[in-house]
Amino acid sequence: MGRTSRSSSGRCGRKLEGFLVVDKPEGWTSHDVVAWVRRKLKVGKVGHTGTLDPSATGVLVLALGQATKFIPFLDESEKEYIVTLRLGVTTDTDDAEGRVVGTCEVPDGLTRENFEEVCRRFEGDILQRPPAFSAVHYKGRRSYELARMGEIPDLPPRRVRIGRIEVLDFRPPSVRLKVVCSKGTYIRALVRDIGEALGCGAHVEALVRTRSGPFRQEGAVPLDDVPRLASEGNLPLVPVGEALGLPEVELPCEEARSFLHGGRVPGKQEGRVAVYSQEGWFLGVGEGREGRIRPLRVVSL
Repeated sequence: MGRTSRSSSGRCGRKLEGFLVVDKPEGWTSHDVVAWVRRKLKVGKVGHTGTLDPSATGVLVLALGQATKFIPFLDESEKEYIVTLRLGVTTDTDDAEGRVVGTCEVPDGLTRENFEEVCRRFEGDILQRPPAFSAVHYKGRRSYELARMGEIPDLPPRRVRIGRIEVLDFRPPSVRLKVVCSKGTYIRALVRDIGEALGCGAHVEALVRTRSGPFRQEGAVPLDDVPRLASEGNLPLVPVGEALGLPEVELPCEEARSFLHGGRVPGKQEGRVAVYSQEGWFLGVGEGREGRIRPLRVVSL
């Protein structure tokens, strides 16, 4: 049976709902992209599922229409990045946008094997101190706001997981890595810490997010193509239910109506489920327990 949201693609000006994977260009904030898409597509509600630094490019997942209600149910716990780092130079932002605060010679005789051995120290569950120039809240303010005023906040470390660090290209002082990590990991902080472990410092020269959960760069739309694809009715929106990747439950008419109005309905499934009508319309997310499914979030009628 085909599964769909009530409006999973369409023309500019029509009701658009679903998740859209765009390839964020360099120099744009995630908020810039959201505002631009909202204006170009004339969509009332647009959000994103996770920010990218302005200097970074790659996968940015947008939620259009009622899809914004289901962002908390997405599984984007794992991310993948390609990062180019420069050894021997540290900056106050830990990337190329910042002010140089230190330089140091790359250790003599540093080999690829030595470098990989250092990287392996950061694989697994680690405590990571976020960059001073980050959106982390500190004493009621964003950390970057304090850093811009010259006050460097003492941010507590956070537990993150680095699944894998793969050296793709080793040409000191430039090194290119593939990093698979948990949501909430700062690649700038990882590069900073690798540089500190080597004794020469390092910063991010270029960063590309190639995957966010199930969403990959291969399926991302260049931002400039979004208005044209929408006007042609070919915008590749991922239906909400499909994006969630949850087990599916189909409800007959009366039970579907009850579910949409907050009622618990019969169901053998345990845990979170994507709920559909017999016609294949996505109705919302429920939680099954002891033979009943209660609504957690439903679409608006």
